[in-house]
Amino acid sequence: MDYSELVEALQKGDKTSVNSICSDSLLILKKYLIARMGASPHDAEDAVQQMFEYLIPKIRDDVIDNPGGLAKYMMKASRHTYLNLLRDHNLNELEELSEEPHVEEGQIWNLVNDDRKKILKHCIKKLKTHYRALVEFLFKHPEADAQDVAENFDISLNNAWQRKHRVIKQLSSCAENHI
Repeated sequence: MDYSELVEALQKGDKTSVNSICSDSLLILKKYLIARMGASPHDAEDAVQQMFEYLIPKIRDDVIDNPGGLAKYMMKASRHTYLNLLRDHNLNELEELSEEPHVEEGQIWNLVNDDRKKILKHCIKKLKTHYRALVEFLFKHPEADAQDVAENFDISLNNAWQRKHRVIKQLSSCAENHI
C-alpha cells in the first residue's frame, strides 16, 4: 500500500481520508504483529495506535521526508512500540512483585506456635480442675519447683512432684493425639 496518500491527507487536513487509511493500516499492522511477533490482538492494537500517536505529528510537522518508505517505517515503528509495551509490562510486574509484603523468616514458626497454643488450650480445658489449677500456676510461675507447688497447694513435696509429672504426661498425650 502506498502511504503517500496518508501524508497528503494529513497535510490537507482531510480527516475522513486519514481515518480510512489509518483504519486499513491498523488491520494490516495488527496482523503483522500477531503473525511475526506473537502479539495478542489487544497488545498489537495498542502498539499500532501508539505508533500512530507518534507518527501523525511527525508527518504534520513535515519531518517525514520519504513518504514512499512510510510502510516500512510504520512496520518497524509498530514492532518497536510492541517490544516497548512488553518491556514496560514486564517492568510493571517486577514493580508489583517488589511491592509485595516481605514475609518474616519466623512467620511459619509463629503459625506453628499458634497451632500448638490452640492445642494446648484445648488439652488444658480437658483436665480435671485441680490439674488445671496446677498448670495455670506453672504458667504464671515458670520458675516454680516442686517445693513451690507443694507450698502453694498445701500438699506434700512428693504429691507435688507426682501431680506435676501426671499433668505433663496428660498434656503430652492429648497434644500428640491432636497433632
